[in-house]
Amino acid sequence: MRKFNYASSILAAVFIPLMILILSSNIVLRISETYVYHFNDSRATAGLAYNVTGSEFADEIAGYWSSFGGEFQVYDDNGRFSDPIFDDKETEAMRKAKIAVNLHLLLGILSGAVGLAFYTYLYRKGYREALRKRGFLAAGITAVLIIIQDILISTGSFRAMLYDRLIGVELDDKSVLVVLLGSPFYKTFIIFSSVLGLALLGIFIYIHYNLTKAKRIFY
Repeated sequence: MRKFNYASSILAAVFIPLMILILSSNIVLRISETYVYHFNDSRATAGLAYNVTGSEFADEIAGYWSSFGGEFQVYDDNGRFSDPIFDDKETEAMRKAKIAVNLHLLLGILSGAVGLAFYTYLYRKGYREALRKRGFLAAGITAVLIIIQDILISTGSFRAMLYDRLIGVELDDKSVLVVLLGSPFYKTFIIFSSVLGLALLGIFIYIHYNLTKAKRIFY
């Protein structure tokens, strides 16, 4: 039983950081504010000859990740007509990216389910002191994982490898999708995911501290 409890505490300290890391990075891809900030900062939409604003592109991209079915496309109003902006290769790239984003979310949910299940088990069994130590270990692991993620995403070769493995659709450097979500976007992703990850970490530390703090006999 002791071995199971020890293993449970280690698993909680591993899967809770994974949950925070994955969910924070996944959430920022699903909110339009991430893309609005990127477009305003990089002026990626300024050189495009379309009657579509950065906010509209942002809403379409963010909405696509959380939509059910359908292909990614944005239309440019041209008088009485609406012309599609993205070609077949770009829509295929977004389709594969969406699969990766959804699998990434599923992994985060599963990590959270496992980590919180073991955390709840230890809490209900009354192992508060051991749980307290493992919880702060989990906080440290989370901070380290966020730093590692930022370093990896900052590396061009890693981003290229990730794209080839998960998407693998060759796009021209001047394609609209590359212009919109090309190289500068990773900087915005790092900023937003790190801030959200640290915010979630702060919430976890606050809740964990209050759940596991030693009870005072005298007040």
